Amino acid sequence: MPSEALLRRYRNWYAKLLRLYPKPYRERFREGMEQTFNDLCRERVKAERGLFSFALWTFFETSAAIIRENETMILRCSMNRGSTKFLRIVISLIAMAALAVCIFPLPRMVPQEAAKTPDTAYLVYLFLVGAYIMAVLFFVALYQAFKLLTYMDGNKAFSELSVRALRHIKHSAITISLLMVAGIAVVMVLSAGTGEDIAGIVMMGLIFTFASSVVVAVAAVLQKQVRKAIDLKKEGLS
Repeated sequence: MPSEALLRRYRNWYAKLLRLYPKPYRERFREGMEQTFNDLCRERVKAERGLFSFALWTFFETSAAIIRENETMILRCSMNRGSTKFLRIVISLIAMAALAVCIFPLPRMVPQEAAKTPDTAYLVYLFLVGAYIMAVLFFVALYQAFKLLTYMDGNKAFSELSVRALRHIKHSAITISLLMVAGIAVVMVLSAGTGEDIAGIVMMGLIFTFASSVVVAVAAVLQKQVRKAIDLKKEGLS
């Protein structure tokens, strides 16, 4: 029978997941959704039914709903020039922060870690190469997002240019996800039998993989919607 600590953990995870909803939706429905989830968990525990499968399916279903709601919010904001300016500022700040990490702490940290483990120093430098490859892909995605916002300001939100930008964002996020999965697999293989605690590293990798997967899903949905709008516009003109 699930312990109270496990129930509390599921509730905390669900509460954190709900934070990904757009703010208006979150403020309106978050409290009720948390209460409903808590009540359903209690009912399943009392009925001695599987709690893990229920929680997993609920998280999956909620993630899909979050993607849909954020997609709707982005499309609504596409007509708001002030919002696009704010988003461009946010993207610029994210890019500068990521660039600062790549230039300053990361190159200093890697040699220090390599010096601690000379026998496996090549793995640390391999990590550095992988980190810079993912950084390049991240900057490509940010640049394409910046261009997409520019297209929205120029009344070109539903154009081939937007479709191309979304495609680049999607492909960059897919590649980052694949690299993260490969990195997690390598870490697990190398640490097998050593007794090292890699739970934190694996969890961090899974979080980045999940975030990239969400970007892929959102970009794919937006690309499909923009393509549909373009086709409808062509049919109206013909």
